[in-house]
Amino acid sequence: MENPSFYLWIGLALGAVLGAIAAVLYAKIRGLFAKSEVSKLRQENRTLKQRLEKKDKHIQEMMYHTEKIAAGLAEQKQQED
Repeated sequence: MENPSFYLWIGLALGAVLGAIAAVLYAKIRGLFAKSEVSKLRQENRTLKQRLEKKDKHIQEMMYHTEKIAAGLAEQKQQED
């Protein structure tokens, strides 16, 4: 007397339990790697690169304005001569 629906429910319950266990294990393992020194260093490196890009952009803008002022002064001097 085999009941196919009984096996279906057993399979569904077993799948749900195994899925929950797999999700918990995945979260634990991911948590271990998220708190690792390598992860912290990668985050710090990313932050430093972003800051460096902002500083480079600022320096380029200042150079552009300086060149613009220098060109204006050179033009003024030529007009005076």
